[in-house]
This record gives sequence, C-alpha cells and structure tokens, in this order.
Amino acid sequence: MSIPDPPRTTLGNGESARSSESLDRPSRESPAGLESVVLYLLIAYSFSILLSLIVGLTGGYRSKLIGLGYLSMFLPAIAVLIVSTITGERVSDRISRGSSFTYWLFALFFMPLVMHAAMLPWALHLEGEIPWQSWLSRAADGFYHAPDSRGWGMLTTPGLAAHVAINAIVGAAIVSVMAFFEEIGWRAWLLPRVVPRFGARGAVIATSVIWALWHVPYALSGVQHLEGISRVKAAAVLPIGIFASGLIIGWLWLKTESLIVVSLAHGCLNSWGQLAFKYMDLHRTSDGLSLILVGSTALLVAGSLLLAFNVVRRTALTVSNF
Repeated sequence: MSIPDPPRTTLGNGESARSSESLDRPSRESPAGLESVVLYLLIAYSFSILLSLIVGLTGGYRSKLIGLGYLSMFLPAIAVLIVSTITGERVSDRISRGSSFTYWLFALFFMPLVMHAAMLPWALHLEGEIPWQSWLSRAADGFYHAPDSRGWGMLTTPGLAAHVAINAIVGAAIVSVMAFFEEIGWRAWLLPRVVPRFGARGAVIATSVIWALWHVPYALSGVQHLEGISRVKAAAVLPIGIFASGLIIGWLWLKTESLIVVSLAHGCLNSWGQLAFKYMDLHRTSDGLSLILVGSTALLVAGSLLLAFNVVRRTALTVSNF
C-alpha cells in the first residue's frame, strides 16, 4: 500500500529540524501541506455524505443497499489516493515499523477490555443479572442448542467455547483488514500532517474530533444502526465513543508508527468492543443508550490518561514519515 509522504524539513545530518522535546508543541513555522489536508477532508466528508444519502434515502438500515456501508471503511484510503493524484505528493511504500510485542497486545485487548470492564457491571446494575441469550443455558439433553441463524447446531461446552473463539478471531481479522484502509486516511496520512500545527497531543485530539464527526452522517442515515435507539440519538452518542477511541488509536500511532498495529486496534475495537453483548438479549436491557455512554466514557478516560501522562517523545521527522 502506498501512502503520500508529507513535506518535511531535515537538518544537514538527517536529524529532524524539531527536537523530540518540542514535538508536543505546535511549530512556529507555517505548516506545509495545509492545502492537501483541506482537500483530503473535503473529499472524505463528501464521500461520507454521499454514501449516507444513498443508504438513507433508500430505507436507512432496512435499505437493500445497506451493504454499501462496508465501503465506508475504504473511503479514507480512496481520498488519500485522489489527493496524491491531484497534488503529486511523493508516495511512501512503508506501512509498518517494528513494534514491541507489548503494543501488539495493547492493540488486541486494551479497548475491548476497557469497554467490558465498564459496561458489564452497568448491565448487571440495570438488569440485576447479565441478560445472556436463552440458548446459552444447557438444555435438558446437556447440549447448547445454537439458533439456526448461527449454524452451529448442538454444542458441548468445549464446542461452544471453540465456536465463540473462532468466530471472534475471524471477525477481528476481517474487520482489521477493512480498518487498514480507514487508518490509511486518519492516522497514517492526516495525523502526522497536523502535528506541526497542533503538537502531538493536539494533533491526536484534532484528528479524533474530525474522525468522530465524519461518522455522523452514517449514524443519521442508518448506515451505523443501533437497535432500539433513534438515528438522532445515535448521531449524538456514537461520536463520543469514536472520539475516545481515536485518542487511544492516535496515541498508539505515535508510539508505534505502525499502520498494521493501529488497524488491528481499530478492528479489535469494532469486533470485540461489545463481544459479550453479542450473546446477550439486548431487548431485555432497559437502557441500551446508557450502556453505550458508559463504554464510551471509559474509553474517554483511558485515552485522556494516555495522552496526559504517556505521550511519545519522538522526532518530528519520524512522526511525519507518512
């Protein structure tokens, strides 16, 4: 995958013109490539609005064209390619730096664990119990009888555990591949370009705001649908969690500069962030909106703490390498 490089300034010895200590402060110099950033945002948001209109005007989440919603994750990469073609920016073929095993584990589990740690106790508070789907209790014959829609048939306890694990792993892998194309636009392309103007922390926050607002048309149109929650409420609530997860993914990008790692984090969030709730009878949950808010708040706290106390100190050359 080729990604346009932003303009950058280096000293004669190849060192960045800005020291690692100054990375978190905005540059006094005029940031290069501002026109490219504006062009990218215009294209990305236009795609979001256009796709949302197509789905929204043909029935929303009940539309026969709802499958087009999967295209949303590819649109940021397409926007980058269009900007590259128009501006003639040089293209980089680097998609990953070497990252420690710790960051791979972080990408896999951090956000899903944060969400479950907050949302499961809240679900228990709302219901007095965890509202598992009825088939997750063994029948009189000692087996679990999965719904026909799952196609799992009758299962023993080890068989159930294996099916849940395989389903989770395959789902996360597929979504991470799709998230790769979305992360090309938001973290690999946009984030390094706004670091000179806002500093590292400010760039992560700004990119997260932009990313969250980009999802609003999808919520209003039904592309992103929350069962039992109106489109307007979804459009008001979903950006909170998206902004919060953007803080964490942006922090992870600054730490690793690995498109693969941040794509994995994004994919595992989408696939595993509410993994337990995929096996619950959500219609029994009296306040699904508050569950989402609780999970989003937990991510917001976690992301804020990471940015406040553990911002990466790398050279501007390294951060701006895409």
